[in-house]
Amino acid sequence: MMSNWATDIWPFSFEYARAEILWLLLVIPCLIVWHIYGEKAGFKNINLPSTRSFGETKFNWTSFFRHANLSLFLFGLAFVILALARPHAPQDIEDFSKKNIEGIDVVISMDISGSMLAEDIKPNRLLAAKACAKDFILERPNDRIGLVVYEGEAYTASPLTTGHEVLLQQLEDVESGMVVGGTAIGLGLITAVNRLIESDAKSKVIILMTDGMNNSGSIMPEDAAQIAKEMGICVYTIGMGKEGGAEMPLFGGLTSTVPTELDEGLLTDIANMTGSKYFRAQNKKELENIYDEIDLLEKSKVKVLDFN
Repeated sequence: MMSNWATDIWPFSFEYARAEILWLLLVIPCLIVWHIYGEKAGFKNINLPSTRSFGETKFNWTSFFRHANLSLFLFGLAFVILALARPHAPQDIEDFSKKNIEGIDVVISMDISGSMLAEDIKPNRLLAAKACAKDFILERPNDRIGLVVYEGEAYTASPLTTGHEVLLQQLEDVESGMVVGGTAIGLGLITAVNRLIESDAKSKVIILMTDGMNNSGSIMPEDAAQIAKEMGICVYTIGMGKEGGAEMPLFGGLTSTVPTELDEGLLTDIANMTGSKYFRAQNKKELENIYDEIDLLEKSKVKVLDFN
């Protein structure tokens, strides 16, 4: 009975990722002993004749604050040591890892170059891509999902996470012009691959979307796709935009028609190389259907892996 009672009291109700650090708590009683010894033997007093002992005994505020400061310091030290030991609810790390291994890790790699502001997909390509990505994330609450954005350079807007509230906020904040202009498809792909290097999920997926041709970056898209293939990562590619041209907003409410330059051959090769599919989205409904199909394909794949 005593054992069950003790395990219900914090900090005994937690498990610790680095339990060996808890040995540092032995420093605290040593400091208490040192303090007591210092109080009794470390200070020499000279006794002088006085009548104070015959009067009313007064509270010694100096002694009180000296002890209070030590108590606060020791409490703070104890909490720091407990924090370094990384407490967690029993078995939550194991359960979390197991869930990730049995699920899917997905990285969305999104082109945010200036051409993504074209309005052939309403309200424009970028806003439509963000809206569909948001719905996809909301439909997969148990999967780890990350976000990479790229123009002439690429960067990770969000690493793989099940904290989708933060991920969705990062997605909401994405806009064109955040990095150097251009379309570095290779960098966008290899950055997403890097986010999956340590993944041990059964299915590792990259959703790569663009509306242009690779014209920037030091990594060729084919080389990035080969690395993805060797790591067992499926790369679904999505080409954005209608055939021909599209209206682009200019200053003062003016618009200009720009040609749609989409390298469908490259996107098809990347998808085929990694055992995936290439999709073309010419309107928002088609883009929604693409995400739905990817969602079903990956769920089916995990079921097959579980069966085997």
